[in-house]
Amino acid sequence: EEMQEVRLRRMPALLGLFSVCLLVITGSLYHPRLLSDEVESEEVQSRMKEQEDKYKLEMERLQKEVDEKYNPEQETKVNAIVKAENSTQIDWNTWNILLMVTILFLELWRQDTWPHIPQDYNSEEEEEGEKENEFPQRIYNNILNIPDKYVLDQFYNACIQNVSQEPMQTCEFVESFVDNLLEACRNVCQWDSELILEDCVGIGSQFEKWGCKTPSVYDILVPIFLQDGYCFKPEICCCDLPPDKQSYGRIVMVTPGSADLGCLCKSTELEGDVLCLIHSKRFEPDVRANCLASIVCSEWYLDYKKVLKWFRVALAKSWNKVSHKYDFDLSFHNITGCCGLKVQYQSGRNIYIKAFPAVRLKDSDVYLVSSFPDYTKNTVPSTTYWHISCAVCEYRFLKIMAKSVPKNSCHLKCLQILTFLTEKLRSSPDQRNILGSYLFKTVLMHLLLSQPYSNWHECHLEHRLRDILKYLGKCLDEKRLQRFMIGNQTFPKQMGIPEMLLNAEPINLFRSFVTQRDSYGQALMEYQKILRDMGPLMMECIKDNTVS
Repeated sequence: EEMQEVRLRRMPALLGLFSVCLLVITGSLYHPRLLSDEVESEEVQSRMKEQEDKYKLEMERLQKEVDEKYNPEQETKVNAIVKAENSTQIDWNTWNILLMVTILFLELWRQDTWPHIPQDYNSEEEEEGEKENEFPQRIYNNILNIPDKYVLDQFYNACIQNVSQEPMQTCEFVESFVDNLLEACRNVCQWDSELILEDCVGIGSQFEKWGCKTPSVYDILVPIFLQDGYCFKPEICCCDLPPDKQSYGRIVMVTPGSADLGCLCKSTELEGDVLCLIHSKRFEPDVRANCLASIVCSEWYLDYKKVLKWFRVALAKSWNKVSHKYDFDLSFHNITGCCGLKVQYQSGRNIYIKAFPAVRLKDSDVYLVSSFPDYTKNTVPSTTYWHISCAVCEYRFLKIMAKSVPKNSCHLKCLQILTFLTEKLRSSPDQRNILGSYLFKTVLMHLLLSQPYSNWHECHLEHRLRDILKYLGKCLDEKRLQRFMIGNQTFPKQMGIPEMLLNAEPINLFRSFVTQRDSYGQALMEYQKILRDMGPLMMECIKDNTVS
């Protein structure tokens, strides 16, 4: 009986200890950081051992005192009270245990069923950088500074539609005029060079009908090819290209003498990659090949700077042949990556044209272009790297979307408004924005495929603007914005994209933000400026145009 009474007396303490253990386990599951993952030092372990020894000695001393003072007569008197208290405490502790077990079970079930999101562990410097650049994560889910539909319509009509709208016939004139120049160029150069220019292809904002920059600039692709058995072999999506240069490719000039089995485009290993435009009837001496390579190549790779130099001279010669047919002046300007043309009428009107030499991928509408602006300040390692451009495919995609969305659609209005605002918010005319119009266009194309077409009715202009800015903020936060067409396996092949590009690894336009903190910081500042100043700037532009 005495042993049972002692056990009953110790039962509440044991139940309380068990409850505390369950509480500690549950707390550690909810707060993993309470349990340190770091290995304790030897000094700390030795101190803990000393403390445990002290506790053991103290417990032994107390036990001896209890045994010496033990009085059986007093014990019997207290048993009744202890039993009553024990019964109450046992019931209470039982409920506590059941509650702790229930919480523990629910926590284990939550961890097994909820998706696990891995954490990235960075160095202290990276954590400090992230704290400095954590703005989009806090703000893009709560974009509130977008004006209502009435103000947006008033701003669009007063500042964009009625001010920067070019005549519809201007695009047709630009293409026709450049084609006439190229025809004269072919007549001048057909006996002097194996490099031949095809008819131009209009691309960019003006031809896609959302251009709103002042002055308007018309972008033109001028495909080039070789004759007399020479051909181009583009190298894209190659393993020897660095990961940050997957948006670029190189072009090898293949001479007739290097083809042992005839034209290289018939080789099974190069099928689909080689562009052979005109077959050779007879092989030319190596001297001729070396001469051509020295004009447009660097180590047999097509050099876009050399091609541009030849291209500008050829256009200047052709203008001298046809200038008498036109009643305007034409001046040539050296612009990075292209040939700039300025058409000057006597009335004072000017038309600006950018002509980009390009090599077309076989059986597709994808081109390797001399150079396009890189919005993330990512430098190109060599002049033999050509930009992979899907501009023609994007033009076709937007034309198809225009037929699918409601007649009064707002998708191009969104693009015009954001482009106009970014141009107005530049601190100086010479400053180049990181968040350029092509990035807004890429976000728009992603959203056009992810939302119902009915959502793009003009009555939803305010909501779609918010969607674009929210999507862009999320991409900035993740430092990831994929190119729309390359690596997009769901994209229809009828759009003119080669299968090897559809199956390629997606290209991240924000890849350089991971290492280039200055560019990333500037992009965040531009994004913040758009959100902060969008409303006031619209009201200011409306007021200025109303007064004028």
